[in-house]
Amino acid sequence: MARLGRVVLPFLFAAAVWAQETPPIASPQGEQNWDVNLDIRNRWVQDIGGNSQVYRSVVNLGEGPRLFGGDIRFRDSAGAWIDTLDANANSWGGDPYNTAHVRFGLRDVYDLTFNYRNVAYFNNLPSFANPLLGEGLLLSQRALDITRRQIETDLVIKPNATVSPFFSFYNAQGFGRGTTIYRADGDEFPVDTDLDDDLTSFRGGVKLNFSKYNFTLEQGGTTFSDDQEVFFRDGTNPGNITRPFLGRDIVLNELLQHYRADGDGFFNRGVVQGRPASWLNFTGQFLYSRPTINVTHDLTAAGSFVSQALIAPFTGQFEQNLADANRPHSSASWTTELRPHDRLRIVQSWYTDRFHVSSGSSLVRILNTQPETEFEDVAIQTLILNYNQHQVDAIFEAHPRVTLRGGHRFVWGDAVVPEATLRFGSEPTNQGEIRRHVGLAGLSLRAASRLTFSMDFETSPGDRTFFRTGLMDYWKTKTRARYKLSPSLSLTGAFAILDNRNPAQDINFDFQSRQTSVSFHFTPANGERFSVLADYTRSTLRSDIEVVQLPFFGQEFSRYRDNGHHAGLFGDFQVGRARLTAGGSFSVNAGSRPTRYYVPRGAVTVPVADRFKWVAEWRWYGFGEEFFRYEDFRTHTFSTGLQIGL
Repeated sequence: MARLGRVVLPFLFAAAVWAQETPPIASPQGEQNWDVNLDIRNRWVQDIGGNSQVYRSVVNLGEGPRLFGGDIRFRDSAGAWIDTLDANANSWGGDPYNTAHVRFGLRDVYDLTFNYRNVAYFNNLPSFANPLLGEGLLLSQRALDITRRQIETDLVIKPNATVSPFFSFYNAQGFGRGTTIYRADGDEFPVDTDLDDDLTSFRGGVKLNFSKYNFTLEQGGTTFSDDQEVFFRDGTNPGNITRPFLGRDIVLNELLQHYRADGDGFFNRGVVQGRPASWLNFTGQFLYSRPTINVTHDLTAAGSFVSQALIAPFTGQFEQNLADANRPHSSASWTTELRPHDRLRIVQSWYTDRFHVSSGSSLVRILNTQPETEFEDVAIQTLILNYNQHQVDAIFEAHPRVTLRGGHRFVWGDAVVPEATLRFGSEPTNQGEIRRHVGLAGLSLRAASRLTFSMDFETSPGDRTFFRTGLMDYWKTKTRARYKLSPSLSLTGAFAILDNRNPAQDINFDFQSRQTSVSFHFTPANGERFSVLADYTRSTLRSDIEVVQLPFFGQEFSRYRDNGHHAGLFGDFQVGRARLTAGGSFSVNAGSRPTRYYVPRGAVTVPVADRFKWVAEWRWYGFGEEFFRYEDFRTHTFSTGLQIGL
């Protein structure tokens, strides 16, 4: 009840203030305006040549009627309950990714926003996580066919008032099926899995808006559940290794593994923004949350197994694991901007994030060896992560057309995590640190009205980092330029490079990424008769790192190379009453995994009546891999329908 009071009381106070300040709503007759645009078509997909599973993993477009896109705009200058409405929807009717957005409100009274996103994610690449590939089995052992949905609603009351309450609701769900691995001593077995998770979050608070200062006070709560079942029923699964282990053939006959996690918690957030003087403004934020989680794990397996620790055979296994954790999490940030001179700005920012987890677990494991063996284990573990960052930038306007930037970033932190182990029992801890000084520089140039150029550069000599592939001794730069040869013709170019090294003896990490791109845009008379857009990107990636070689835990050097060419060309032409679009894109990669992907397309749009247009579009998808020909696919898609404007 106390926690509920902390959540509800601020809302009641804000709502009471709003009710006292809200004037009566008049409803005179005013001008109304509707604008509706719909793109409704039917799509046909030619029989897919090649691997249909890879097509679904990469493209996944199906047949049938679709709402390719639609938007509604409404304005009522004298609306009593609503005077503004904007809504749009894309890819409805069965496509793998569809969205909806609705926003409406009444001037200075309320503003309500609704967002919906749905993703149908499919991934089944035969070459990924498939130790039986050499035997001709073209099925990944890490496949997914899941759906993810997100709903978010935000309500702001009296958005321009001194006191402005707000409320928000968010829900994310994931469900579907897949393939995963069940591991036993001496073998591993591909099995089915069902996935189901749900996250619900609600929050609310009040914004206080004054002439020089703004405050935000927010409180909310979160509930979370994750339910996963791994199973294999009524059969014989020989696993990935067919040779005997310790003189015994390892076989799985039945498996039921159930994992369930439930959690909830509350969070508080406070924000302050101020501009006490013309030369000073600042923003600060503090967030604190303390979720808890409870986990149960049950496993029953039957088959022919061997315990490596006991060197004993068994045919049945039962396991139960109970665990809980508290996860207090606090983060804070502060940014200050000073203007000591008309041409000079100094921006200072500080950020800290502290994440601590204390957990306890109990494990009971029973093997029907002769005699029966029972393991019991109780563990208390702690994870601590502290991360901090401080940055200072000076931006100087050396000339009305030239701006210079210089700065310094300092990153530091520490972590204590349970160390990975292959032994049964309590796990030791592993400590890590991060410490990094970074130099920053930048330049912006505006030459007349035709040329703009910018460059950003940063470098660090490296000290300590959390991860083997994390930034250590590195430098990176980005440059961008745009030149307008004429009002209708522009040329844009960009270049980026990242060079990162970690020379530690057991890591020897060397990573370099480069990307150069150029684009050409020609739109005479604002594209009334025709327009052309062309772009090209050249990318290279090189990675060398020391890795552990399984199954004997030796060391070997892993080398990966990717040299890519990516380009697109699109033309839009007016021919009589028809509008033609033609072009396409391609991506050709060489190196460790040579790949090519082509998507040419063409479309025509013809007015057929007042507010109606007939539209037809053709696309071809062609995908191929030099080393994995069994993953190639190719297909044509064709769609046609009406574009309606009301």
